[in-house]
Amino acid sequence: MKLNVFFGNDKAGVLESTENRRVIFVYDENYLMNKNSVPLSVSLPLQSDEFSQSQCLPFFSGLLPEEDFRGKIAGFLHIAENSTLKLLEALGGECAGLISILSEDDSHFAKTSYDLDSTNYELLSADKLSYFIEKMDTRPLIKADNNVRLSLAGSQEKIALAKINGEWYLPLKGAPSTHILKPTRTGNLSSLAQNEYICMKLAKSFALPVPDVDLLNIAGKDVFVAERYDRIKETSTIQRLHQEDFCQALGIMSTSKYQNDGGPGIADIFNTILKVCTVPALESYKFLRYVIFNYLIGNCDSHGKNYSLLYDKNHIGLSPLYDVVSTTVYSGLTEKLSMKIGRHYDIQKVTREDFSLLAESLNIKISVLHKIFDDFGKNYLKAFDELRDDEKISKDILNSIFEVVKSRLW
Repeated sequence: MKLNVFFGNDKAGVLESTENRRVIFVYDENYLMNKNSVPLSVSLPLQSDEFSQSQCLPFFSGLLPEEDFRGKIAGFLHIAENSTLKLLEALGGECAGLISILSEDDSHFAKTSYDLDSTNYELLSADKLSYFIEKMDTRPLIKADNNVRLSLAGSQEKIALAKINGEWYLPLKGAPSTHILKPTRTGNLSSLAQNEYICMKLAKSFALPVPDVDLLNIAGKDVFVAERYDRIKETSTIQRLHQEDFCQALGIMSTSKYQNDGGPGIADIFNTILKVCTVPALESYKFLRYVIFNYLIGNCDSHGKNYSLLYDKNHIGLSPLYDVVSTTVYSGLTEKLSMKIGRHYDIQKVTREDFSLLAESLNIKISVLHKIFDDFGKNYLKAFDELRDDEKISKDILNSIFEVVKSRLW
């Protein structure tokens, strides 16, 4: 089985399964000859030699959904959960960043930007969107319509749509979307959409770069909405920007995204930023602010796939913050950090000494981290006061997050 891998308009290479059922990736000769071509990933430098399965699968499998969400989609499509190529064939028309993965017959769909016309987008009525969300327990949202070919990483139900002139549209056959919609879960996590909305608004109040977000009610459910930072909507087109998460950049499978399972730690990401970013001093400091913000809100699920590199023309930097949730407000969730701080994974055991050890491991002064804490401490009361005026927000979940942040700052 062979699939063409496109980087925007350009065929970058071929992903294929070999006779011994292994997967390999090979860059296209013409792509290598073009002096303007760039690698698909930090972990896949430009070369004529093929990449083995262990070398290429972390990047390509990392484009797909994870955990139970992946199993649910695979079951719906009648594809084996571990069949990465078949899943990419079914879903890979619209992936994160500039990547499109298409069969030979569909290769003409590969583009950097798409015109906003009816051949690429279909108006989605409010009733139909409500129907998709009502039925998401039996039909995965990213395959809510047979004409949608998109893949979204992560383990939560979500759908990607295009917002054009205030209306929602379905992107057809791999056309780019502009927004990601995540309906809240049921049971103990029924406030998850509210939680993420609050944390993203809080991050913005702390002057952290975040995409525009909203909280809607659709089919009786809270739905968290985030504008895609890897898409640019212009007057008559939607354009893709490239991005990759740090598991992909470091060649680590999504199944090993937690540091304790072999995934990246804070120092791994920090040192990669220093190595590849255009302005490493600025981006590494931004990352430290992200790390401390996630600690303050009690986000124990802040792993290597929740930080990304964003490629914009000749500039490589950190993406805006995303997937930020206060997990410690839920009594049933683990309090084990995805990436340890100092000596500890248990967020309740992290002390000032652990942050001193973190600074030492990063070869920075502890005063750098103290300043970030001080900056957040000066702003948090005002930030929460502003959030209390937002009528969309449940005061119970807001107050719970407030208590978490206050205790961490102290």
